[in-house]
Amino acid sequence: MPPRAKLRYANDSRPEGAVERIILLTGKGGVGKTSLAAAHAWASAAEGKPTLLASMDAAHNLSDLFGTPPAPTPREVAPNLHICEIDAVRVREDDYAHVVDAVASALVGVERGPDDPVLDVPGLDPLFYLLKVDELVRSGRYARVILDLAPTGETLALLQMPELLRWWMERLFPLERVAVRVLAPVSERLWRVRLPDARAVDDIERLYLQLRSITDLLKDADLTSVRLVTQAERMVVEENKRSYLALNLYGYAVDHVFVNGLYPAEVGDGFFGAWIDAQAAHLADLEAAFGHVPSTRIPRFASDIDGPEHVARLAGLLGSDAFGVRPTRREAWAKTKAGGVLTLPLPHATRDDLTLTRAGHDLALRVGGVQRNIPLPASLLDADVSSARLDAGVLTITFTHEEES
Repeated sequence: MPPRAKLRYANDSRPEGAVERIILLTGKGGVGKTSLAAAHAWASAAEGKPTLLASMDAAHNLSDLFGTPPAPTPREVAPNLHICEIDAVRVREDDYAHVVDAVASALVGVERGPDDPVLDVPGLDPLFYLLKVDELVRSGRYARVILDLAPTGETLALLQMPELLRWWMERLFPLERVAVRVLAPVSERLWRVRLPDARAVDDIERLYLQLRSITDLLKDADLTSVRLVTQAERMVVEENKRSYLALNLYGYAVDHVFVNGLYPAEVGDGFFGAWIDAQAAHLADLEAAFGHVPSTRIPRFASDIDGPEHVARLAGLLGSDAFGVRPTRREAWAKTKAGGVLTLPLPHATRDDLTLTRAGHDLALRVGGVQRNIPLPASLLDADVSSARLDAGVLTITFTHEEES
């Protein structure tokens, strides 16, 4: 079975300047993701770790929170702490125009003139967020990187993108390379169709390798984890359950849940008493849904989180081990005498949610409205799915070679 690539170094030693921890915070809009991301970054910087806090939400407000001008590039806001509000359009135009040109040339045959604007390829903005994050993580400037993600739906689309684009590229590349080398002159002469030149294909291949790098970075559970931010409200809880399932489906490690904005019991009866009663019921739902995941309850402050003093106060509630790597259930392949086994955590899934099909060299797994195409290891390309079992939130799929069936 192919091992998952890690951000590893010779002799397992971390060179000076290499990133040692990445934490992503996500949740429904308005639950306090930005405040808690800022609190993580503040706590990290206070430990003397060079820290980057980056926003991947188009509606940025890190600069509002810290009272600084907008920060499309990293800006220092405190000792050891930089913030960056990543602008996908700016990244596309300033840093990756050549990639857009290569994709447009390869897919639709469009070439940009010297005075033409960079083509806006619909749906690719998440790609430029990720490319910029990969660049900043590997810059050697930061020991820890905290990512303030967009609301749940956009975040899931963003985190699916590296693997999804790689999946398409792996199917286009072999034919594309042959077409450029052999068919390009013929195609333009006979059919007046211009295939992308070798330089464009080289750009796409570099993009493919960077997507592999991003995937390895974000799915390295010894380096990166996702933390859910929720509130004790029914719709927020239900959305986080669906998000948690989708994150596990795509192989991301979720290691903590923050329940934010809780009313203190001492606010009394009457209007707030009704809120506290409802809150207690939803806290019980959260315990049932996420009881196996470490969690922190954050009280509602008497005023908005606004400015470094409030961020520092919130950082004090994170606990002493906010940046430790916590064990999580992970996607895993295991080799057997007859073939192999894939185990995949799918919390809150039911058998009725699942559809499993073999599609060529891939395993197509759909859970509700979310699908992932999982490439099979080379050693299992001639194997069939002999069984699939969902038990206690873990899907176990067994593969058996044809001669063993």
